[in-house]
Amino acid sequence: MSNTINILITIDTDTVVKNYPNASQNSAAPTGIAHNLGYMVATGAKINSGQGTGDLSFAALVGDTVRAFATSGSDNFEAAVLLYGMPMFSGTQVFGPFNYQNFTKSTVVPNSTSAVLPAKIVDETFWFYQASVSTKGTEGYMVQFALYLRDTTTGQPVLKGYYAWDPTITVAG
Repeated sequence: MSNTINILITIDTDTVVKNYPNASQNSAAPTGIAHNLGYMVATGAKINSGQGTGDLSFAALVGDTVRAFATSGSDNFEAAVLLYGMPMFSGTQVFGPFNYQNFTKSTVVPNSTSAVLPAKIVDETFWFYQASVSTKGTEGYMVQFALYLRDTTTGQPVLKGYYAWDPTITVAG
């Protein structure tokens, strides 16, 4: 039976902006960032090592589905990240092609600002960058993301630039 493995990627956007103020404006040539500015947490898999770090090793089987999604430290409230690519650069091609998938599903939110419970049920659209596990091995790949900052006048997200980070995922069969 195939599993769905969810990988939450959190980017330290405050440090990224501070350390890399002149970001690429070309999505095909993103600015590389330090390895310690991105963190991964996975569910739905046996974790071998690296939970909460930039190098995540987990057990998966061919046919399993991997869903990756990214956020900033502020949950995309102040600075926001949008995952737009995960191309392989070394090792074994572990994943099939990544594509965006979205699903609208009921979720819970606080009932109001004064009474959190009982929770209110609302529909929300969830976005995942999704691929199938095609073989076992170790893949070095790029996490490419666009970083947006809120305009201090309008409050609207404005593109700061394109960045990339190079974690490693090991899939053991």
